[in-house]
Amino acid sequence: MEPKFMCFTKILTNSDVERNLEIPNGSPFLPIDDELMLVRDRAGTTYQFRASERRGGRRSLTLDWHAFAVAKNLEVGDAMRIYKLGNGNEYEVQVGTKLFGPHIGWLSL
Repeated sequence: MEPKFMCFTKILTNSDVERNLEIPNGSPFLPIDDELMLVRDRAGTTYQFRASERRGGRRSLTLDWHAFAVAKNLEVGDAMRIYKLGNGNEYEVQVGTKLFGPHIGWLSL
């Protein structure tokens, strides 16, 4: 089993769902430059994200991010985690849903 490294956890905002996902500051294990990030879902579909730098130094996920959000029915308020898999440029996305009270159950997409 290859190692998995936590990049970040985030609660999705309207901007994240409708446009690009803003990356929290200090997120480790993400590409430094505009390298492609490959995300393969459980159905075998591959999405390409890019961790692009925006004005003011903020970064966001672009390219297929919005198509991914639509395909996975992501909504404002959903919890999300991104993991880097091994030493390459493959990543895993998990979405969290509230199960009971404050407890969140995480599903790999």
